[in-house]
Amino acid sequence: MGLSNKTVLIVDDSPSMRKMVSFAMKKVFKFGSEFQASDGLEALDMISKEHIDLVICDINMPNMNGLEFLTKVKNDEAFKEIPVVMLSTESKQEDIIKAINLGANAYVKKPFKPEEMKKALMKINIL
Repeated sequence: MGLSNKTVLIVDDSPSMRKMVSFAMKKVFKFGSEFQASDGLEALDMISKEHIDLVICDINMPNMNGLEFLTKVKNDEAFKEIPVVMLSTESKQEDIIKAINLGANAYVKKPFKPEEMKKALMKINIL
């Protein structure tokens, strides 16, 4: 299964990081369309309005952080099946375990190489 007809949502409070994630994704994958959100609240609004096949989400953001967003998504019947890849500079083992326990499908540490994202997506059968 490829991403060629899939819709990806990139969630990060940094516009430059969203641009970098988008660039890295496009370098390795061909996906259908892309949306971006600057925090968890904006991302929740986006997934309620658009069909999203994959979310790549930062943890540290204002208004609603990535873990709060992840919790809401995974506890909502309408959205819980959407794969969520957490992307963060937080690399402490307990942060990774917390994200996985909350339902993250994968965890990629920033800064990342496109190959690391590819491995994470292959592991969760998105590719």
